[in-house]
Amino acid sequence: MSASTRPRGFTLIELLVVIAIIAVLIALLLPAVQSAREAARRIQCTNNLKQLGLAAANYESAFGCYPPGATPMQVYGQSSGSPPDGTWYNSSSPFVFMLQFVEQGQAYNATNQNYQMLACPNTTVVQTGLTSLWCPSEPLFSRPVPQGPAQTFSGWCPGTNVSMRYTSYSGNSGTYYVEAQNPTNGDYQTCLSGINGVIYGNSRTTIGGVSDGTSNTFLFMETPYGIDYPGSGGAKWWIQGRPAQTLAYSYYPMNVGKKIPFALDDGSARGIASSAAGSNHPGGANIGFCDGSVRFIKETINTWPMDPTTGNPVWVTITKNGFGFYPYQNTLFALNLPLGQPMPVYQALSTRAGGEVISADAY
Repeated sequence: MSASTRPRGFTLIELLVVIAIIAVLIALLLPAVQSAREAARRIQCTNNLKQLGLAAANYESAFGCYPPGATPMQVYGQSSGSPPDGTWYNSSSPFVFMLQFVEQGQAYNATNQNYQMLACPNTTVVQTGLTSLWCPSEPLFSRPVPQGPAQTFSGWCPGTNVSMRYTSYSGNSGTYYVEAQNPTNGDYQTCLSGINGVIYGNSRTTIGGVSDGTSNTFLFMETPYGIDYPGSGGAKWWIQGRPAQTLAYSYYPMNVGKKIPFALDDGSARGIASSAAGSNHPGGANIGFCDGSVRFIKETINTWPMDPTTGNPVWVTITKNGFGFYPYQNTLFALNLPLGQPMPVYQALSTRAGGEVISADAY
């Protein structure tokens, strides 16, 4: 075979060029694949919220009001631990009340309403995970987290290592939430009367009570784990109707966890980031409205200006207490809004009867 007819192979330079071209093509394709996957996850999240909206509507049709965010109960029957017997404690979440309307009749029948949800007789339900409550863009929510002997269950359920299950969604409690747990407390009714959302502790909100319009009022918010909780699994227990668990509000801006220091959220017993709407979706979060629709609300929506040193709106002067920098458990306080200050769009959408006029192109 002559030199002119010998088969010619790739030179090293040519091979490197081909590899470089393939790498560039993969680099260009990967973001498109990731974007397509995120779009699919966001659609699934939207569908979850639509199912919750339909379940809430069916609940309202059956009982004449939207599901309450919790019901106050006295704790009885635990052998040790905290809180002690006789303590008033908010029990059940809106999702517990809606179980029979989200095709979870067995879980609903297994719930013992005579006991607080964190009591031993409800351990089976507590450890039941519901896929309809998990946003696929946040895989942490679907992971059970063993609580260990240090948690309350060590007293209520001796010898049982309970694994908590979580939720990506929370009921809309309005512009702020003060947890009124004890009906015998003198401030109980005052606290309840100041809450302006749809779903909160001991709420009985009817469709007629949503006078701002069901298409202009939040019902369920997508909410994140928070800054400090992904490792410890603290907040977002799906069975517990409490702030930062299954109840949220517009007191903080959307995705506040991305706007405050780690130490600030970590110092909050209930989780600042988990108390506000937010998500792993780029740029905002899905929110379900009282009319059953679901819309993606951008985090750039008009909202109260935030004090970055506390996470509170700039007009609030409340100091840090044992539960963090926010109103909590029968804490009466005022926002002290400047005279003539209009209600921002984000906060206006969270009130059920604020009388605000909201343009359709404002969010």
